[in-house]
Amino acid sequence: MRRRTTSVLVIALVGTGATLASGPAAAADCVARVYGLVQTVDADEAALGGMTVELVGTGAAAHLGVVGSATTRADGWYLVETACLDVDVVVRASDPSGFHGPRYAPYATDAGSAQVARLDGGPSTMANVYLREPGRFVAVEPTRVIDTRADEGGPVGPGENAAFLFDELPVDTTAVVLNLTATEGTAPTSFVSAQPTRDAGVPTTSVINATAGRDVANLVTIPVSRWTESGGPEVVLYNDAGWTHLVADIQGYYVPDPSGAGFVPVTPDRVLDTRESTPVGPHGTRSLDLAGPGAPAPADAVAAAITVTSTEATAATSYVSVYPSDAVDGPATSALNAYRGDDVPNLAIVPLGPDGAVTLYNDQGSTHLVVDVVGWFVESGGADYYAIDPRRSSGSGALPGGVSAHFDAAGLGGDVRDDAVAMAVNLTTAGAQVPSYLTVHPTGASRPLASNANARPGADVATGVLTGLDQGFSVYNDRGTLLALVDAYGWFAVND
Repeated sequence: MRRRTTSVLVIALVGTGATLASGPAAAADCVARVYGLVQTVDADEAALGGMTVELVGTGAAAHLGVVGSATTRADGWYLVETACLDVDVVVRASDPSGFHGPRYAPYATDAGSAQVARLDGGPSTMANVYLREPGRFVAVEPTRVIDTRADEGGPVGPGENAAFLFDELPVDTTAVVLNLTATEGTAPTSFVSAQPTRDAGVPTTSVINATAGRDVANLVTIPVSRWTESGGPEVVLYNDAGWTHLVADIQGYYVPDPSGAGFVPVTPDRVLDTRESTPVGPHGTRSLDLAGPGAPAPADAVAAAITVTSTEATAATSYVSVYPSDAVDGPATSALNAYRGDDVPNLAIVPLGPDGAVTLYNDQGSTHLVVDVVGWFVESGGADYYAIDPRRSSGSGALPGGVSAHFDAAGLGGDVRDDAVAMAVNLTTAGAQVPSYLTVHPTGASRPLASNANARPGADVATGVLTGLDQGFSVYNDRGTLLALVDAYGWFAVND
C-alpha cells in the first residue's frame, strides 16, 4: 500500500511558480496582470467556472487585503488587472457556493505556502489554482500500513521528510486517518509533523511528541499530497530530532464520493467507565454496544469517533486495541499505549460491527478503560470534510487551571465556512507542573463530564480531537498552568 521516499531539509522553501521580474513601482498608467486556470485537483482536473479569484497582499503588504479580483469564465480561465504596485500578492480562489474549499495558487490552504507574485509591471504572471472537493469518510477495519521497523529505509532521521505512498487508496483521496505511533526514539524529546509536500520546510505544527524509551500513539487526520510521480495519494511525515521509527494503522480515509459517510458531532458523552465494574485484564476484551435499541448511535451510523482513556494500569507498559466486533485480528493493531501510573487517552474512529458493537482489548496487566463518544459517521447526511494545511490556531498558549480557552474560525485566517459544524485538531500540552486533564467541547454547550487529553509533568503530549462547533470550541484545563497548543487539520460542513 505504501512506498517510502525521503528528503532531508536543509533550508525552508518559499513559494513556487514562475520567476517574476522585480523593480521599482511603475508609472500611474502601468497595468499589472495575473491570469490562470482554476480547476479541480483530482485526476480529471475539471475546469471550474464561476469561481471568485482574488489577489491578496502578503508579507509586508498583508495589511492591504484584496487588491484585485475576477470571476472565472466557463472554461475556468481568469484574468485580474490592477494598477501596478510594488508589493507581493498571492492568488486565492474560492467557490461562492462554498462547496469547494478555498485555496491559494497553486494548491495551498495557507497563504504562507502559496505562489507569490509581484504587481510591479513586469511580465504577466500565470498562477493556476487547484480546488478540492470535500471528502466523505470511508471506514476500514484497522490495518497496519506503515512500519519503518520493517522498512529498508530504517527509522526517520533528524530533519527528515519521509514520504509514504498510499497507492492502493483512490487517487482522489483527500485525507487519511491513521493511528500513528512513534517508537524506539533516540532523542530525549522530538516531535513528528504532517507535511503538505515532501519539499515543505521546517513545520510549525506537530501530530506526535516522541520521547526516548516510550511508545507514543496519536490518531491523526492527515491531508494527502498528490504531487507525486504516480499522482497517487502520499503522506509526508517529518521528524525533528534524533531517530525514530513510525508505525501507522489506517482507520479510514476521505474521498469526494457521495457514498461515503458524513460526520455528526456530539457533545462528548461517556458511554463506558470500567471503574464502575472491573478492569480489563491481560489479553482481555470488553464489548461495547453502541448501536441498536437503547444504544446512542444514530440508526444509519457506520463508525464511531471515541476518546479512549487507559487509567490505573498495572503493567509497566501495554497497548490497547479498539476494533469492530467482527474483526478477524483486531489485536494486531493498537489504539493507545498504556503505562503504569499515567492516564493515557487517544482518539479512535472505529467501524461498528454488524451487531453495532466495538471491542476493546488490553494486552498486558490490567487497566481501566474510559470511553467518551465525540461523534458518529453516518451513511446519509452528516458533514463533509475539508482538509487544510496544518496550522497553529491563534489563542494557543498558557492556560491556567480551572480556565477555558476559546477558539473560533477567525483564528485560522478566515478560510473556514461560517456554517462549519466541527473541526479536526491536534491538542498538545506542554510545561505541565501537575497532572491534569483537558476537555474540548462546543463553546455554546455546557462542559461535559468527559476528557480529551491528559497532561503530565515533564512531557509534551499530543492528542487528536474531533470537536463540534457552537460559537467555536473551548478547551478546559482542570489543574495547574500549562501550554495548550491547538493545531487545526480540517473542518466539517454540511452540503445539500
